[in-house]
Amino acid sequence: MNSKPLIGLSPSYYEHREMDRSILGKTYTDIVQRAGGLPVLIPPIIEKSDLAQLIQRLDGIVLTGGYDIHPAYYGESPDPLTPNPFHARRGEHDKQIFEYIWEHKIPTLAICLGMQEVNVFLGGSLYQDIPAQFHEPLTHKTGDWFDARHEVELLEGSLINKLTGSLRIDTNSAHHQAVKQVSEKLKVVGVCSDGLIEALEPVDATIPLLAVQWHPEAETNVRAGIELFSWLISMT
Repeated sequence: MNSKPLIGLSPSYYEHREMDRSILGKTYTDIVQRAGGLPVLIPPIIEKSDLAQLIQRLDGIVLTGGYDIHPAYYGESPDPLTPNPFHARRGEHDKQIFEYIWEHKIPTLAICLGMQEVNVFLGGSLYQDIPAQFHEPLTHKTGDWFDARHEVELLEGSLINKLTGSLRIDTNSAHHQAVKQVSEKLKVVGVCSDGLIEALEPVDATIPLLAVQWHPEAETNVRAGIELFSWLISMT
């Protein structure tokens, strides 16, 4: 029997009295299985060597969505208008995961917060609150992303363009933070009509990483969803 690739997923981390927990929505694990992989949740391991030992056994990684990364990671203090809590343990955990996969070129799909983390960990920055800090007329909504949709224009010849077979795609996306200063190690391959960045790829094409701001795990019937996970599986 052919073995399926193991795909590690970084879950959200919640602090609640004595009941701290790691949580991940089933849409992530469902679509990994649909694409042909076996999902493995990566627990918030503290020891860097233990985390590396676990990642070595994985074939690919999904950096998932979640609450905001602390702005200290890009040299800023929290904006008073930023409503979401910051989870330092997840920030450090995801940073260690990312440093390992970047160094060892492990196939990675980064989603929502995951995309923002990739940019920040490589020296970029974020708009802490889009309505307060981004002054162009907004296409984006900042509410429930299940009901928020808009088009993303893709860079011709980019990986995401090839995967979707289109230069314009309809996505679900209602984030209140966004990439501001782009890391010099990344290139913009997807933007919304209001100018906010929706997709990034490494400048170094040998690094198998794709980062998107929308939620492809919830786009199971369009190429902007399942095809991204199928690509991840194909790279393992």
